[in-house]
Amino acid sequence: MSVLNKTMFWGLFFGSMASALGGIGFTVTRLALPETDPFTLSFLRWFIMLLGLSLFSIKILKKVRFAQKDLLKVCILGIAYFSGFPICLTFGLEFTTSGRAGILFASMPIWTIIIATSFKIENFSITKFIAIFLAFSGVVLSLSSNLADNTTQKLLGDMIITIGVISASVFTVFAKGLIKNYGNQPIMIYSLIFGVLFMFVIAILFGTPFSGSINFSLSGWFYVFILGIPSGALMIYLWGLALKMISPTQAAVCSGFNPLTAILAGALFLGESITPLFVIGFLLVISAVVLLQITNKKE
Repeated sequence: MSVLNKTMFWGLFFGSMASALGGIGFTVTRLALPETDPFTLSFLRWFIMLLGLSLFSIKILKKVRFAQKDLLKVCILGIAYFSGFPICLTFGLEFTTSGRAGILFASMPIWTIIIATSFKIENFSITKFIAIFLAFSGVVLSLSSNLADNTTQKLLGDMIITIGVISASVFTVFAKGLIKNYGNQPIMIYSLIFGVLFMFVIAILFGTPFSGSINFSLSGWFYVFILGIPSGALMIYLWGLALKMISPTQAAVCSGFNPLTAILAGALFLGESITPLFVIGFLLVISAVVLLQITNKKE
């Protein structure tokens, strides 16, 4: 096997593993929620993730010095991404299924291109329009399945998670300049610090961290560990390694493992049903993401 092929193999492997761990996180979140509130769980997960990632980044973080205006941008974007997204995701999973959450999460690149073109950061094209049409068709098909029971509840959860996905897309669009100037790791870690601090405040105001929400059983702490380390710090670390080895298009293919594992894990551990309509919608969303990445590569 040539050096190039080895690099691509490991890049695809790391990317697929990261996406799979992220998808499993949706199901584990639903398993943990009966023992706590969504705000406390969000804080615990991302606080553990911050500690894990910081161990890999201490040397880099010591060298970075932000301009004051850039530090403010990092703070705002960190609150949007690392507070808005986790809280909406965890809160939304109280009402909807992990499979539906995985589909909505997979649509993040589509929201990113919509925001980027709206602010004239990227050019619009027919191909991008087709990708957006495919993605939203897939989301509608997937979310229209299994609505016989608790329709309003599921749609409420879907809406909350969508708000979180849009928050993450805002970070992706507006953090590009900062990442170019300071590097990926410093921006991610410092954004995570601001996001976790804000989440702590939200957990105090709206959760009950000191009144029973951290009184987990042994299995509950195991779920928190899975969310913070394998489906948290390790997931982000592996994804960072993958992006150094493979193209954005290849990464988009790997991202398909996220909703796939969310769907399979939800069916296996929570008894969530998988319908043909749901699978068709899933394939449409992944096709849209791959098409979008191919278009971006050509540009």
